[in-house]
Amino acid sequence: MRVAEDPDLSSFVSRAEATAFCDRLGIRFERPDLETLRSLLRGLLGRVPFHNLHMLARYGRAPTRSEILEDMRRGHGGPCNVMNPFLAALLTELGYDVALHSGTMQQPDCHIALSVRISGRTFWLDAGNGHPYLEPVAVGDEAPRFFAGLTFRLASRGPEGYAVEHKAPGSDGWTTSYTFSLAPRPLGFFATMIEEHHRKPGFGPFLTGLRLIRFPDGALTAIRDDILLTGRTEIRRMRLPDCRALKDAVAEHFGDLALPLDEALAALERAGRPLFASSSTRTAR
Repeated sequence: MRVAEDPDLSSFVSRAEATAFCDRLGIRFERPDLETLRSLLRGLLGRVPFHNLHMLARYGRAPTRSEILEDMRRGHGGPCNVMNPFLAALLTELGYDVALHSGTMQQPDCHIALSVRISGRTFWLDAGNGHPYLEPVAVGDEAPRFFAGLTFRLASRGPEGYAVEHKAPGSDGWTTSYTFSLAPRPLGFFATMIEEHHRKPGFGPFLTGLRLIRFPDGALTAIRDDILLTGRTEIRRMRLPDCRALKDAVAEHFGDLALPLDEALAALERAGRPLFASSSTRTAR
């Protein structure tokens, strides 16, 4: 099922909302071509973060449709089940031919990716994996790309099967981030997976740690648990020793967004996964 035929997504984003979102990204939309798609993807990943703060703050339940729309309207972002369905609905409203696809990471069918057909070619893209996939990649094009410290490629794995592979700096080998097929899936296909991500610690990393990532001007700015990562070619790593240092880093790099950091940290504490064992969110305000 293509997104244009999916009752859960075909009317998810109105034309006015699509236009307003493009304006938020600083993109003047004129036609649904490849160059515009590339600009939309880079604008989205540059300004709207991949993160799990709302996921932690809403611990135990998936976001509602209205919450997803509000999170994206405000540029707050979220994990793959927020970023990629919204992007698919946005692109469909703008005239692109889009499909959702199921990806396998730690668990089967635990990730949502998407593809766009343009002029008879199919392009993979993914705004919901926290990595700098800053351009659509044509299916069959296995050339490596390098952005924000990461080398990646789209590798064929037999008929209709593909793998998104990463290469670490200084390594000669490739590791698999996830695999997927080009079988189109309706949003409803992912309902159980989305619930398990929000309810089952260990199904993914998002109920047991902190993720906050975006790529302004194509460079990496990320907080992964107590580590701040920044850079364009060489990635700098800095450990954040306590809650105050974490909050200062969020204020410096993501201060344009009103994200529920205190609520997320409190949820990790309640789950027995505090980032800083000697500090609490109460004493670090």
